[in-house]
Amino acid sequence: MSTTPLRVGVVGAGNIAHIAQLPTLVARDDVELDVLVSRCEDPSELVRRWGFSTAVRTVEHALERDLDALFVLTPRSEHVAGVRSALEADVDVFCEKPLATATSDAERLADLADEHERVLMVGFNRRFAPTYVAAREEFGDAGAAFCVAQKNRRGSEYRATFENAIHMVDLLRWFCPGEPVDVAAHAAGDDPWQEDGVSALVRFAGGGTGVLTAARTAGAWAEKLDAYGAERSAEVVAPDTVTLTRDGVSTVRSMSPEAFGWATATNTFGFAAAVHHFLDRVRDRGTPLTSGREAARTQALLDDILQTAGLPVKEQEGRTWSSHATR
Repeated sequence: MSTTPLRVGVVGAGNIAHIAQLPTLVARDDVELDVLVSRCEDPSELVRRWGFSTAVRTVEHALERDLDALFVLTPRSEHVAGVRSALEADVDVFCEKPLATATSDAERLADLADEHERVLMVGFNRRFAPTYVAAREEFGDAGAAFCVAQKNRRGSEYRATFENAIHMVDLLRWFCPGEPVDVAAHAAGDDPWQEDGVSALVRFAGGGTGVLTAARTAGAWAEKLDAYGAERSAEVVAPDTVTLTRDGVSTVRSMSPEAFGWATATNTFGFAAAVHHFLDRVRDRGTPLTSGREAARTQALLDDILQTAGLPVKEQEGRTWSSHATR
């Protein structure tokens, strides 16, 4: 593979970019942070802090700079336009999840990536978190027979299940091979746009069964996953521990500072590994684990869960979303 530096552009430098992608990009010797697309009146501080060559106001101006890859880290309502422009300019793209606000748009972007032979990856970082990776490896190609995924929080938000539980839906697809063949779901609360939570039961073509719990009435944030199959068990308490059990013997792995090099959320939640995975695929032209096509399939399953639970699958007219502050 070539060692020529990859010229990278970044769209949006808000909270998620500062926590996850930018620290990883600046640590790579083979990456040149060329251009930042920012709404700031004066982005000079951001340019200096992260070492960009320049800053521009629009994606179109950024794409004039002969980039190898573009990171789209904006609110989800802006993903489609940025990703489409980059793919049409024959630039590889890493996009924060979800790929689009509508599954049909996500599918069209996956098609566009195929047409232009571009690498398109979506930031489903849980598939790269060390604890989840260890749990998934326990079941090999056969996958898990049963998987229970939970992501619970205190207090709801606009389209809470779509915004947060989509990570767990993606993990259910990863742990249980085959596409979903049957979905049952129930939503709690009186407001379909700001629900109290969702539970779902999903049967997959490979024979596995997935259970989703996404409560917004919990006492505190909690994320965990249990998987079972072939007389083996895996229990993840994210992001710090995974317990693997076979033949009645349990092994606990901990992502403590001592065990994981002064671990931070950038590493323990898989953000850094996801960025490295994408850049490696840009170089070797392989298909990312969380490709645009995979992301569209995850979003299609989430749509099935939401529809079955009586929740909307489209954005509320006239309402915008911005959880990760973008600058």
